[in-house]
Amino acid sequence: MSQKQVGIIDVGSNTIKLLIAECSDNKQIRETRFEIEETRIGEGITGNPPNIDETAIRKGTLAIARLHSLAREHNLDALRIVATSAVRDAANRISFIESVREETGATIEILSGDEEARLIGKGIQCDPELSHLKNYSLLDLGGGSMECIQFIDQQVSISRSLDLGAVRLTSEHISDRYAPISSQEAQAIQTRVKNSLVEAGINAHENSTHAVLTGGTATIIAERLRSRGMSLSEATLFRDQVCRSTHQDRIDQLNIPESRADIFPAATTILCEALDHLNCDTLYFSQYNLRYGLGVEMLDL
Repeated sequence: MSQKQVGIIDVGSNTIKLLIAECSDNKQIRETRFEIEETRIGEGITGNPPNIDETAIRKGTLAIARLHSLAREHNLDALRIVATSAVRDAANRISFIESVREETGATIEILSGDEEARLIGKGIQCDPELSHLKNYSLLDLGGGSMECIQFIDQQVSISRSLDLGAVRLTSEHISDRYAPISSQEAQAIQTRVKNSLVEAGINAHENSTHAVLTGGTATIIAERLRSRGMSLSEATLFRDQVCRSTHQDRIDQLNIPESRADIFPAATTILCEALDHLNCDTLYFSQYNLRYGLGVEMLDL
């Protein structure tokens, strides 16, 4: 008897991803295919009103259509297309949804911030390499938002979605994305992060200094430093390198992907400030986030 398979297309502010997953023999979620499209549809979310521009709508639509076509090559029991911060916040989100519907015949579901955070929390609990962690903070940094979740005895104690995405704060606080970030710009981002966390009631975990990082920035840091774990001081040193580098040096010397190099100073500054506020010193990285949380629910695990 064939394994049940499900597909998730995750429409984020920076990227659009396809995960195809199944239930393993030991009743765990297992990835069978993963594809990614760099689209940056969230560039206009800081506008007034926030919009996805026409070029981004077309680019995002074509990316979803390609991934949708790939997903349909598999004998899936279910396929969901979900969107997060960029589409959620866009005043013209209906135009984007209709564009995708016309191209694919499929409907995009827009997740609320609370639902996004809940699913990320469910996804991280599937990571077998983190099963030893009981008390920890989770930060999932995207282009439009950052989800902050704290666990006590492996149960969610607080879960918030904050408008602290790397594209959003780059657009709002950095004047020249190709130059090193100035101390004034870095301070503005740090103040924004700290104030947002305090206002949301997210403070240092009284029982743990452990943190788990997910999302594109976390993946790149883990790959560049060849580590699934590190200290905050190591992450801070890497942030300092990023922030004093030009856009081209980030690409050539730090091996940051060109598609992310412009937002990486803001991204690393956001994460390090949040980790400092949360008093987290031991850091872990994971790929198990929103898509895995959706997969767990779709597979009834």
